[in-house]
Amino acid sequence: MADLVHSALGPLQQARGGAKPHIDTLTAYFEAGCVAAEAARRLRLSVRALTYRLERIHTLTGTNPADPVHRYTLQTAVIGARLLG
Repeated sequence: MADLVHSALGPLQQARGGAKPHIDTLTAYFEAGCVAAEAARRLRLSVRALTYRLERIHTLTGTNPADPVHRYTLQTAVIGARLLG
C-alpha cells in the first residue's frame, strides 16, 4: 500500500504548498461522487478553482481523476494515504 501511495501521490509533493491541498481535493472529489460542483462546495472553492486543482493533479501525476481507470488508482492511493497517516 505504501508503494502505491508513494508512486501515485508522491509527485504531488512538487506542488506549491505540498501534497495536502491536492489530496484534500481528491478526497472531496471522490466523496462527492466525482461531481465537481459538490466537491467545490465542500472545499469552499469555486468550481473553476477545483477544476484547476484537478488539472494540476493530472499534470503532476500523469493520472486523470476524471478517467475511471485512473480514478480507481488515485482513490485507492488516497485511502491508503489516510490509513498510513
